[in-house]
Amino acid sequence: MSTCDEDHAVYNGHFELEILIERPVELVWKRFVDIGSWITSHDIENVYGTPGAVGSIMRVSGTAPEEQEMPRPHYHYCKIIKLVPERQYVLKTYSERGGSYGMEIAAFDDTRFVGAEDGTKLIFNLYAEIRAEAVAREPTRMNLDDSKEGMLKNLKNLKRIVESY
Repeated sequence: MSTCDEDHAVYNGHFELEILIERPVELVWKRFVDIGSWITSHDIENVYGTPGAVGSIMRVSGTAPEEQEMPRPHYHYCKIIKLVPERQYVLKTYSERGGSYGMEIAAFDDTRFVGAEDGTKLIFNLYAEIRAEAVAREPTRMNLDDSKEGMLKNLKNLKRIVESY
């Protein structure tokens, strides 16, 4: 191990999802920015700033935190850090001071909107750094599979809603 090695309690992860929504970019964007209307995996509450504007902050809570068997608090924050209308939506995700779910979270969600002949290709990327003692104890158990599965379910819900217009 070198002296520049990262702390063993740190997990770095990434996943990418793509979905085609058979509607124009402007319709997909309009619904996407109203995150609370299509996210089903979490409850979302605006806690700072103008909802949907750069700098606004949302508190994001699991819909069934008692079932997760994770330490409190059972919420984290998302801050909108970049908006390029109908092209890019970037969130910074972070834990409460002292941690959320028993870990320190720092992540970025970068969503891109690409016009296609048959609609809009939505490309979602999550980049995450998670610091937790559980990572140091069992590094091979840490992954983003649950987050990926939840986001895919949410994106399919967005697709269903937008395509129903």
